[in-house]
Amino acid sequence: MKKIRSIFLLAGRTVFVIGILNGIAFGQEYNKIEQNAYSSQIFTEAFAFKSDSAGKGRLDVYVQVPYYKINFVKDDKQYVGRIEISVSVQTDEKQEVWQMSRTGEIRLEDFTQTASHRLSSIKRFTTDLLPGKYDVAVQVKDNESKNIAAINKSVKIKDFGTDTLALSDLMLAHRVDLTGTQRSIVPNLTGTITKDLGSLYLFFEVYNKTPVDSVQLSCTFINKKKEPVAQRTRTEFLSGGRVQITWKIDTPSLPADLYVIFIKAAAFPKTGSPEIVYASSSRTCLVRIKDFPLTVTDVEKAAEQLQYFARESEIDFIREAPTEEERERRFFEFWAKRDPDPGTPQNELMEEYYSRVAYANSTFSQYNEGWRTDRGMIFIRFGPPQSIDRQPFNTNSKPYEIWYYYNHNRKFLFIDETGFGDYRLYYLGSSLWERIN
Repeated sequence: MKKIRSIFLLAGRTVFVIGILNGIAFGQEYNKIEQNAYSSQIFTEAFAFKSDSAGKGRLDVYVQVPYYKINFVKDDKQYVGRIEISVSVQTDEKQEVWQMSRTGEIRLEDFTQTASHRLSSIKRFTTDLLPGKYDVAVQVKDNESKNIAAINKSVKIKDFGTDTLALSDLMLAHRVDLTGTQRSIVPNLTGTITKDLGSLYLFFEVYNKTPVDSVQLSCTFINKKKEPVAQRTRTEFLSGGRVQITWKIDTPSLPADLYVIFIKAAAFPKTGSPEIVYASSSRTCLVRIKDFPLTVTDVEKAAEQLQYFARESEIDFIREAPTEEERERRFFEFWAKRDPDPGTPQNELMEEYYSRVAYANSTFSQYNEGWRTDRGMIFIRFGPPQSIDRQPFNTNSKPYEIWYYYNHNRKFLFIDETGFGDYRLYYLGSSLWERIN
């Protein structure tokens, strides 16, 4: 692995720091930061459908654990990974209404599959719930490394029985296989599609109590400015009160960014029937660049975030490209030269770097984006600390944190001078306690 050398100005002093972007995997579970970082590549989605039980909705929770996040051990001629997944559902009042745990064992013959980013273990949990808002808590534990991922989501169970026309939640799918009347769906739990992929699969259900035999469906892509940028339509014939829809949508050439997919259904009346009946459902969808990390949608921004890893001239070379396509090519070329294992489809170093950037943004953002903060800088360069000493605010000292990296024989002190969570990095010299008090 390549070393990253740079000069930081800390507290008015010039401190030379030689860091190593070490550990393609995060390693042992030392603290909360480690757990959250482990969670970043484990995907969970929750979908609400109409239940067969009167007055209830069905909640389906899917959990996807990529193989490279599982620690496999040799067992005779196979490689075995074991995980434990727990899902619990609480009301807004924090009352638990459902819980289930399940263990999973994965056995592989091919060692290279144990580090695969494309292969995953996907588990589905389902329960019936009364209409309302709920909090879903998912915990994934790797039995070998003891790493724990904790993921929380909010869901709403609609009252599907009250409307004459209603739609379920929307599920993105990687693939849909039809065998006779049986439909097999491989869900896309990352919520992402690749730019210029050509098409995507969308799965949902229509619940109909109107006297019509078809509905007009429209699918609209809406950007972050709340502007509709593309639309697709189709007619769906209704063969009963519940119809499952698998829609292969030709995707427009959308720039890499976050979008809302808005599905609207319109039931047009027959002669003498009441007015048009509408129903709708929506979800977010991230369009990403092929072979880039899931979190990279703006290449110019991603190039700017390279400042802890690349020379200024290398960053300028990417950002000054004359076209978006050329900028993407230069960015990809920069990382391809640093791919630790070109034989794998993923660039593990690039994935790791931008997963740390994403974690820094989600955890350390205050007045600045998290990756620009001092804690974000250290986290991106060195990864999760192996231990943290925290001193909350009190009358005798300022709040501070000390991060320890025993494998580098280093520690970093962050002090919140203002009391508003703006932790700044200080050089650890002989005047440590003078700086804190």
